Amino acid sequence: ANGGVYVKLGQHAAQLDYLLPPQYTRTLHQLFEHNRASSYEDVSRVIEEELGAPPEALFGSFERAPIASASLAQVHRATEHGTGAPLAVKVQHAGLREECASDLQAVGLAVA
Repeated sequence: ANGGVYVKLGQHAAQLDYLLPPQYTRTLHQLFEHNRASSYEDVSRVIEEELGAPPEALFGSFERAPIASASLAQVHRATEHGTGAPLAVKVQHAGLREECASDLQAVGLAVA
């Protein structure tokens, strides 16, 4: 909880070295490297909800472990059915849409 939008805001603030003291930007810079990965069950559920079928049915292969995870989504290696062409599949973290709505509202109140 309280991940996506707040992490993204912290990442933005980490780049404001012309405005914020170095101790803040150095500390916030860690947000670029420490992001949670969703479980494969969550990933599979999100793909099925969005695309109508589980990853095993949509792709020739789909790696369960992500190759990268960020504040809002993560990326998995996959291959295309038939051709075997390599793919990178970006999947939003489960519950992000619902989380972000209230997070954005809270941030809006804080900066208003």
